[in-house]
Amino acid sequence: MRLTLRQQIFFGYILMVIFTLIVGIYAIWGLMELNQVTSEIIFSDMAVGEKIVKLTDCIQAQDLYEQRFLTFGQADSENLFWNRSRDFKSLLSDIGSAQPTLKNPIENIVSYHDKYDQLFAKEVSLIKSGNRKEAVEVSSAALKDGFNRILSSIRDIDIKNKARQNEQISRSGTLGERVLMVTIILSAVSFVFGILFASLLTSHLTTAINRLKAATHSIRSGNFDYLPEIQGADELADLAISFKEMSVRLKELEVTNLDANPLTKLPGNLAIEKELLTRLNDTEKFSFCLVDLDNFKAFNDRYGYARGSDVIKWLAEVLSGIKKEIGTLHDFLGHIGGDDFVIICSPERVHAICNKIIEEFDRGIVNFYDPDDLKKGFIVSVDRNDNPAIFGIMTISIAVVNTDRTLIREPKEVALKVTELKQYAKTFAKSLYIMDRRRSR
Repeated sequence: MRLTLRQQIFFGYILMVIFTLIVGIYAIWGLMELNQVTSEIIFSDMAVGEKIVKLTDCIQAQDLYEQRFLTFGQADSENLFWNRSRDFKSLLSDIGSAQPTLKNPIENIVSYHDKYDQLFAKEVSLIKSGNRKEAVEVSSAALKDGFNRILSSIRDIDIKNKARQNEQISRSGTLGERVLMVTIILSAVSFVFGILFASLLTSHLTTAINRLKAATHSIRSGNFDYLPEIQGADELADLAISFKEMSVRLKELEVTNLDANPLTKLPGNLAIEKELLTRLNDTEKFSFCLVDLDNFKAFNDRYGYARGSDVIKWLAEVLSGIKKEIGTLHDFLGHIGGDDFVIICSPERVHAICNKIIEEFDRGIVNFYDPDDLKKGFIVSVDRNDNPAIFGIMTISIAVVNTDRTLIREPKEVALKVTELKQYAKTFAKSLYIMDRRRSR
């Protein structure tokens, strides 16, 4: 049967359309599957990774509050311990729901954590009954061992989650390569018929898949800055957007290594120590300010934990505002925990910052007291021996160490000096800042 030129062109066009449809359908199917894998990485594996980080923060916070309770016997430290315990269990439940493959390790952590809580309850009972020596033994032995077991188990599930994430990323790369190869073969067959549309489609798909494959390998190697640029509004563009979102989220996970305080969201102890060590290594002249509240425990006992937390959050906002108003972007603000804050700034601005803190604090703290107590000028609470006592309106003490006057070699030297200054500052019944004016010889 002889075909006219028109028929040949028509049948050739039909064949081109068929091959084009095959190429398009297969490529879209592969890319949708690739998009699904990427979505699982973003919304499942990475979400679990975030919760694992929070899980570590919770158990470390419990350890911190346990040590504080052992040292000071504060009721709010006990309450904070149990609050973080509930948060820990909630996070474990969420991780178990999101990743059924981690069921057995999570059950082990639950068992370890329950024993850890029971040991803390025993420690609390011992302290309250006056058996402090036995409580110290429980803390340093059984509780410490339980804490280490929990941390080790958390690291194990983190490793397993990351291994699954890497497996998914590898699967994504393999799938991308397979889609690329099949697409090229089908497109080559279509190109035999000399149809321009087939070559254009092949070019588009090849470029897009190559970029997605490169992005997959880049993310797998730990480089999150490579972002595939794919124009349009189809699955390829959606997949490129997913890659971008995944890169942003992975960067955010790196930032979460900073142990932000859960109440104020300010950098915590590890970040403070890192900042201090960096400045010491750079031999930079700076002022280290330790900000502490006086009579805060009495306020907490009198008005309750919630109002005490309001004071801490308000103070964090005051310090942040002063840092923005008087300080610079190079200045640092951190929250050690409780009512202790840290400001690191240049020696030239430390006087203005400290005076502003005292001014703002003394003006605003009165708003947190009941009118009757404010009128009296004091509150009645219990001292550390649980005896009734009179406590004045809260004041603020700031201990300042200047490295332009004092030779500092390591962070613990700063801690020792500001602790000494803070104790001296607390002997005054008013808000003030104390600065170490002694020069090293």
